[in-house]
Amino acid sequence: MRDSDISTRALAMILGQKLKAKRMTIATAESCTAGAIGAAIASVDGASAYYLGSVVTYATRLKTELLKVDATTIERYGVVSRETAVEMNDGVKKLTGANVAISITGYAGATGGDEFAENGTIWICVGEKSKKLMVDGDRTENLQVAVEEALKMAIENI
Repeated sequence: MRDSDISTRALAMILGQKLKAKRMTIATAESCTAGAIGAAIASVDGASAYYLGSVVTYATRLKTELLKVDATTIERYGVVSRETAVEMNDGVKKLTGANVAISITGYAGATGGDEFAENGTIWICVGEKSKKLMVDGDRTENLQVAVEEALKMAIENI
């Protein structure tokens, strides 16, 4: 973690305070982070008042089956794309009934990438907002950056 940045736990606490104050719920749809965003949110005491859960869809098949991401979207734009992240977001909101959702898909490791997105590309979606990250650290650092950015986006967009 970078010294100048607020900690993941502090971000999760701020997010929880905002959600409680507005009586809102949140869910997550995670691919590359494999549940790390949900784990950060759930690490806060009392998170059950606002955190409904997560769907971790590492496999493309689960994105289409569980989150109802259209296979055509993946064929046209790739599994790591704004369009896929948006559909993951919509899918987890419909599945859980959450007021707001965080979704994330990306290539965060030393390998990966395809004709649509190069290695180091991560897409995050919170509601109507989406953001592309380009990361170039090691896998652990890249995932930490992605989790923190997702939490910041959620805080800003609630």
